[in-house]
Order: sequence, then structure tokens, then C-alpha cells
Amino acid sequence: MKIDFEDLKRDFEAIGAKKEEESQNYAGNDLVESVCELALAPALCGVYFSRLDIKVIGLKFGEDVQIRERKRMLRDILRAVTSKEELWKIVEIIIESAHEKAAVYDELCEKFPSSREIFQDYKKRIGDFEKRLRQVARRFEKSLFL
Repeated sequence: MKIDFEDLKRDFEAIGAKKEEESQNYAGNDLVESVCELALAPALCGVYFSRLDIKVIGLKFGEDVQIRERKRMLRDILRAVTSKEELWKIVEIIIESAHEKAAVYDELCEKFPSSREIFQDYKKRIGDFEKRLRQVARRFEKSLFL
């Protein structure tokens, strides 16, 4: 009996291509979901945005959001975006907030030099987060605001 592994191989290649495409899209086809997925996962962005942090982000943007679940708060802020300029403004505010939170990492590295390697990894994640967030904004800028 001869076993043909070509079909199985094609299936695995298709799954791999689909996974790669999904990782490049970061979160799918919705701006709010994409930004939430990136910003609310400390493993992806390098910092934890608390409810208070998100409230401050909203106030800097000019949107006073009610304290509730972090995802809903961020969603409420992002739904107030109505132009390309506002999209880039909120992106810059989120990135600025991440860098402000990262300043704590520098202080901890000074006080605890043996933990520098750990905090450098988080700072690298913030840089990656910044790039990904800008990519998401560029992707949706063209489709949302004609």
C-alpha cells in the first residue's frame, strides 16, 4: 500500500501560509480590534495599560471615557476617530503613553542592574509595538478615510 503525502503536505503549507498572513494583519479587518489586540496585550506592546492609563489617553485625545473594561474604553476612544488626522493623533498619544511608562524601566535598570536584560526586552517590545501600530494605522487610513 502506497501512501501519498502530497495532499497532507499541501494542507500543512496552506495552514502555514494562512498563519503567516494572519500574523502580518495583526488582528484582522477592524481598526478597533487591531489596536486593542496590540495595545492591551503586554506581551505584544511591552507595557500594561491600566484603566487609568486608558482614561488619560482618552483625555489627551479629547474624549472623556467612562471607567469600565479596558477594551471597551479603548474601543470608545477609537470610535471617536473621524479623520486621518485624528487617527494619527490617537496613534501618537498611545505611543507616547507607552514610552512614558517605559521610563520606569530605565529607572529600574539603574537601581537593579542585574535586571537590565529583562527590561531591555520590554523596551524592545515597545519599539516593535510602535512599528506595528503605525502599520495598522497606515493600513486602515486608506480604507476608512477616503
